[in-house]
Amino acid sequence: MHLRRVALLLLALGLVACEEDFTETRPPEHDGTRALSKVELRWCMFNDIRIEAARPDMRAAKQGQVQAFNAAIAEWNASCRRYRYSRSDRDSIQGQVDARRAQLESEGKARFAVQEAG
Repeated sequence: MHLRRVALLLLALGLVACEEDFTETRPPEHDGTRALSKVELRWCMFNDIRIEAARPDMRAAKQGQVQAFNAAIAEWNASCRRYRYSRSDRDSIQGQVDARRAQLESEGKARFAVQEAG
């Protein structure tokens, strides 16, 4: 009975360890002299996809939407324009981008979408 509990506990711990981390943290403004952490690099890479997905919609956007979009670009530039990173971190996050691209693009479009009055 004891071995069965241990086996179930190990299985549960293994499943938790296998869950992929999608935590994002905006890097502080910097001059490019420090390497970004994995969660900071993820924020930069994910937000690049989100912003680019929303860019075509800005042609027909209202002033407030354009201002919000431009603010998002300014925020990204201040945090991500010049950055260094670990190649293994970048490769890992690129795999996450590839797997979640459609979701990231939807998030970007929704962020600046016109809200219809109901």
